[in-house]
Amino acid sequence: MTAPSYQRLFDQSAEQLVTLVADRTVAAILHSWREGRDSHIVITGGRTGLAIAQALDVTLFRALSGESSQAHTLHIWFSDERFVDLASEDRSDTSLVAAFKRSADRIIFERVGTPEHGDLETAAATYSRALDERIGDGKRFDAVIVSMGEDGHIASLFPGHVDELNSKNSAIAVDNSPKPPAQRVSIGAARLARASAIYIFAVGEGKRAALSELLEGGHRSPISMLRENSPATQIFITTDIKI
Repeated sequence: MTAPSYQRLFDQSAEQLVTLVADRTVAAILHSWREGRDSHIVITGGRTGLAIAQALDVTLFRALSGESSQAHTLHIWFSDERFVDLASEDRSDTSLVAAFKRSADRIIFERVGTPEHGDLETAAATYSRALDERIGDGKRFDAVIVSMGEDGHIASLFPGHVDELNSKNSAIAVDNSPKPPAQRVSIGAARLARASAIYIFAVGEGKRAALSELLEGGHRSPISMLRENSPATQIFITTDIKI
């Protein structure tokens, strides 16, 4: 079996990788504004997501000082979210939203609903509908930034979760996450794949085994599903691991 093709961005410094991806993403945002449209990107949670959010905020703020287009907005979507209240310490997007201290006035944060507004399936359906309506059918994210877990998962798309991985819905309900809390909403693989560029962070020695397996093309991983759903998309493995 032929291994899927991925481009690699390597640097021994994780900070340099974050800066590189932030620079590329802001360039994509500005490009969409200059074309006369809002920009849509996806960011992930966790330590990598927070570092990315902070870098995007600084880079975008600097770019805006010389940007003449004032009519367009950046929509930030979250790759996945735990199905908990906004005040819960388990909520991932709270720290990410707070990281945008300088450029928040140009951003709409597209957040997943909470239990007070309905059940898990309702939250997933609402997020899916928002993606379809605000981005539009056939349109693409300007950039998707996610992090690969030690088990090879991205967003809340886990190896072996066949139904979730094969879903064509823009957002899906996940009620069996191996990591608590079990209930989450995730952007689906098919929708994540519809992007001009996808940056997958695989940083730290703990990711080596999953990264090696991915590059060898040995199984239908969540990342390989991105390639299957969008063969032409640029997918960058962003890593400090030499393989």
